[in-house]
Amino acid sequence: MNKNKIMLNEESARCLLCHEPPCSKACPAKKDPASIIMSLRMDNYKCANIKAKEELEKYGACGESCDNKMYCQRNCTRGKIDRPIKIRMIQESIYRE
Repeated sequence: MNKNKIMLNEESARCLLCHEPPCSKACPAKKDPASIIMSLRMDNYKCANIKAKEELEKYGACGESCDNKMYCQRNCTRGKIDRPIKIRMIQESIYRE
Protein backbone atom coordinates (compact mmCIF):
# COMPACT_ATOMS: atom_id res chain seq x y z
CA MET A 1 0.00 0.00 0.00
CA ASN A 2 1.45 3.38 -0.93
CA LYS A 3 1.86 6.32 1.48
CA ASN A 4 -1.12 8.16 0.03
CA LYS A 5 -3.51 5.27 0.68
CA ILE A 6 -2.16 4.79 4.20
CA MET A 7 -2.72 8.47 4.93
CA LEU A 8 -6.22 8.35 3.42
CA ASN A 9 -7.06 5.27 5.49
CA GLU A 10 -5.81 6.83 8.72
CA GLU A 11 -7.59 10.14 8.23
CA SER A 12 -10.88 8.68 7.01
CA ALA A 13 -10.86 6.17 9.90
CA ARG A 14 -11.08 9.13 12.27
CA CYS A 15 -14.47 10.11 10.84
CA LEU A 16 -17.38 9.63 13.25
CA LEU A 17 -19.79 8.82 10.37
CA CYS A 18 -22.35 11.37 11.53
CA HIS A 19 -25.98 10.63 10.70
CA GLU A 20 -26.45 14.16 9.32
CA PRO A 21 -22.87 15.16 8.48
CA PRO A 22 -22.23 18.80 9.37
CA CYS A 23 -19.26 18.83 6.98
CA SER A 24 -21.52 18.24 3.98
CA LYS A 25 -24.22 20.60 5.26
CA ALA A 26 -21.69 23.41 5.71
CA CYS A 27 -20.32 23.34 2.16
CA PRO A 28 -21.59 26.37 0.23
CA ALA A 29 -21.01 24.50 -3.04
CA LYS A 30 -23.14 21.58 -1.80
CA LYS A 31 -20.24 19.13 -2.06
CA ASP A 32 -20.63 15.94 -0.04
CA PRO A 33 -17.29 15.19 1.64
CA ALA A 34 -18.99 12.75 4.01
CA SER A 35 -19.92 10.53 1.07
CA ILE A 36 -16.31 10.42 -0.15
CA ILE A 37 -15.02 9.68 3.35
CA MET A 38 -17.62 6.92 3.75
CA SER A 39 -16.42 5.29 0.53
CA LEU A 40 -12.83 5.43 1.79
CA ARG A 41 -13.88 3.90 5.12
CA MET A 42 -15.36 0.99 3.18
CA ASP A 43 -12.11 0.64 1.16
CA ASN A 44 -13.94 1.65 -2.01
CA TYR A 45 -11.27 3.91 -3.53
CA LYS A 46 -12.77 3.68 -7.01
CA CYS A 47 -16.11 5.07 -5.85
CA ALA A 48 -14.41 7.76 -3.74
CA ASN A 49 -12.33 8.78 -6.73
CA ILE A 50 -15.38 8.93 -9.03
CA LYS A 51 -17.33 11.02 -6.51
CA ALA A 52 -14.40 13.38 -5.96
CA LYS A 53 -13.82 13.87 -9.68
CA GLU A 54 -17.52 14.46 -10.36
CA GLU A 55 -17.61 17.10 -7.63
CA LEU A 56 -14.41 18.65 -8.95
CA GLU A 57 -15.91 18.98 -12.44
CA LYS A 58 -19.28 20.18 -11.14
CA TYR A 59 -18.27 22.53 -8.32
CA GLY A 60 -14.54 23.18 -8.67
CA ALA A 61 -11.66 22.39 -6.35
CA CYS A 62 -12.17 22.09 -2.63
CA GLY A 63 -11.82 25.53 -1.07
CA GLU A 64 -12.67 27.56 -4.18
CA SER A 65 -16.34 28.13 -3.45
CA CYS A 66 -15.75 29.03 0.20
CA ASP A 67 -12.68 31.25 -0.34
CA ASN A 68 -10.59 28.72 1.59
CA LYS A 69 -12.65 29.23 4.74
CA MET A 70 -13.05 25.44 4.92
CA TYR A 71 -16.53 25.42 6.42
CA CYS A 72 -16.56 21.62 6.12
CA GLN A 73 -13.55 21.20 8.40
CA ARG A 74 -14.66 23.96 10.77
CA ASN A 75 -17.98 22.15 11.26
CA CYS A 76 -16.54 18.64 11.57
CA THR A 77 -17.84 16.96 14.72
CA ARG A 78 -14.49 15.26 15.26
CA GLY A 79 -13.02 18.71 15.97
CA LYS A 80 -14.92 18.75 19.27
CA ILE A 81 -12.93 15.70 20.38
CA ASP A 82 -9.44 16.48 19.12
CA ARG A 83 -9.03 17.89 15.60
CA PRO A 84 -11.31 17.91 12.56
CA ILE A 85 -10.88 15.52 9.66
CA LYS A 86 -8.54 16.97 7.03
CA ILE A 87 -11.27 17.06 4.40
CA ARG A 88 -9.46 19.24 1.90
CA MET A 89 -6.38 17.04 2.06
CA ILE A 90 -8.54 13.95 1.53
CA GLN A 91 -10.28 15.47 -1.49
CA GLU A 92 -7.02 16.66 -3.06
CA SER A 93 -5.35 13.30 -2.45
CA ILE A 94 -8.20 11.22 -3.82
CA TYR A 95 -8.15 13.23 -7.09
CA ARG A 96 -4.65 11.87 -7.67
CA GLU A 97 -5.56 8.23 -7.05
